[in-house]
Amino acid sequence: MNNKSINSQTIIAEDVQIDGDMILSGNITIYGEIRGSVSTDGAIQLAKKGKIFGDVKASTIQINGYIQGDVFINGSAELLGKCELVGDLNYKVLTIQDGAQFSGRCEIIEDDFDL
Repeated sequence: MNNKSINSQTIIAEDVQIDGDMILSGNITIYGEIRGSVSTDGAIQLAKKGKIFGDVKASTIQINGYIQGDVFINGSAELLGKCELVGDLNYKVLTIQDGAQFSGRCEIIEDDFDL
């Protein structure tokens, strides 16, 4: 990973709704709603009121909002206390806090996948 993507930070504000897929480099924090897939080689932080209706691919993820779709994480996945995940989760390291809701299959991945 180059320095550009490490320093890149995208923020989706609480009053924003995006209809369509997002492909980006670097980190993203989502307070709003995305109706489409999200793919990045960086980290995803999904805030308490954030929502994603689509598949997600990232290096790491912290979920404190709602995801309806399959999630593919090359590194660590954290399901925080307000998390609601409806879909399958593929990860290398998983942390689940008390209160997190998850409906789907969990699978540990052996090899990195392409984003």
